[in-house]
Amino acid sequence: ADLDAAIAYYNSGPFALSTGIVTTNLDLALRACRELQSGTTNVNEVPGYRLEMTPFGGTRDSGLGIKEGVTEATRFMTNIKTFSLPW
Repeated sequence: ADLDAAIAYYNSGPFALSTGIVTTNLDLALRACRELQSGTTNVNEVPGYRLEMTPFGGTRDSGLGIKEGVTEATRFMTNIKTFSLPW
């Protein structure tokens, strides 16, 4: 299949949670990562692959925004407070 057509087809849809590409061509993999409008793009991995420390949540009509993953969950549930000490 043609990569241009695949990217255009995917990007025209309403959902954008996760994408993947299987290739031995690093240039094509990097291009897909740049151009596919999704929350995650996996290269040569199973469809559900993710690390817990990475942001996850999708874009457009997918997911609830990037609120998953340990770092993002901690940030989401944290209130930042500034304080000063007189010395």
